[in-house]
Amino acid sequence: MAKDPWHPAIRREHRIATELVRRGMPVDFVQAPADVHRVVRDPGNWAGHLARARWAEAAPGVRVTERSTVLPGHRHRLAEQLDAGLLAGFLRRSGWAPQLSVLLFPWDWRAARRLGGQRVFDCTDDWARLLPRARGLPDQLRRIADEADEVVVVNGVLGELFPGRRPVVVPNGTDEALLAAPRSTPRRARHAVYVGSIAERFDVDLVRAVLTRLPDWTVHAYGQLVFPQSARAAAARFAALEAETGGRFRYLGELRREELPAVLDGASAGLVPDVAARALGQSSMKTYDYSSRGLPVVATAGHLEHSSDPPPHAYVVDGAAATAEALVAAGEEPAGWAAERVAWAAARTWRHRTDAWLAAALP
Repeated sequence: MAKDPWHPAIRREHRIATELVRRGMPVDFVQAPADVHRVVRDPGNWAGHLARARWAEAAPGVRVTERSTVLPGHRHRLAEQLDAGLLAGFLRRSGWAPQLSVLLFPWDWRAARRLGGQRVFDCTDDWARLLPRARGLPDQLRRIADEADEVVVVNGVLGELFPGRRPVVVPNGTDEALLAAPRSTPRRARHAVYVGSIAERFDVDLVRAVLTRLPDWTVHAYGQLVFPQSARAAAARFAALEAETGGRFRYLGELRREELPAVLDGASAGLVPDVAARALGQSSMKTYDYSSRGLPVVATAGHLEHSSDPPPHAYVVDGAAATAEALVAAGEEPAGWAAERVAWAAARTWRHRTDAWLAAALP
């Protein structure tokens, strides 16, 4: 049961699914549910995926289905119970009986109680930080701690969310295609990039302040806009950033994976400008993408300072002044540091991560 759609297949659950197929283990992938807002846009498709799966082959060895719900399960206890009931019925009528079931949303766990086989919760976020208005999270996490066959977390900090358990830590990993891609674009001085999903935790105020301090720098952002409906003000502030910086900040939309090497090679630094209060406990895939091309990583607090295994020579910053200083320093660092980052990324590919993940999930 995934957090995202299958397309674009760029996230942790996609990478692990691909590796499982490579090991001869077919995968059934249930996409994150569409709630009643979809009824207005596409009522037939919403109703068609409410009762049971409609499987379609998305990649060799991978079957994907959509799923519908009434309300997101994190809204309140009644929504959790309703969504979990719908999910349990959906799985039962779809003949769900795998050796291993993996869940990523805490509010889905109630539906896992009656599943056979190994039941694993893969925790990639501190959900209370990302969804401060969510209800019932402590009880949901306690239930997972009591009932899951295994709990896997991307960052050791998240282990504290599961009382009485010692979860297995399996961070995110490196895309081998990024390591193998030829270098075709020269570095551009005084130019930073951000590649990743863009939502409330993207620190618009920080980026604006940094570009004010560095009037000869540019920042380009690529990725999917995932602002929830409740964050329209944050989405508007992000949309205004280009005009406010005279075009030195630009949002260039979603990026095809095959375009990523050239975008990273053409930058002098990779930014992770997250609001620190929302970033604690992350294992940012951006840091692996950036490092795979030797790009300096400049990340705000919440990510790397809580990791026992940060990329070499990473810059952990707090505030606009420190971020600006780190960007300037990144442009002047020794040439050999880039090779150290690439070697670090090469030792942490998804093949390596999936070995550790499987050892936990199917002991």
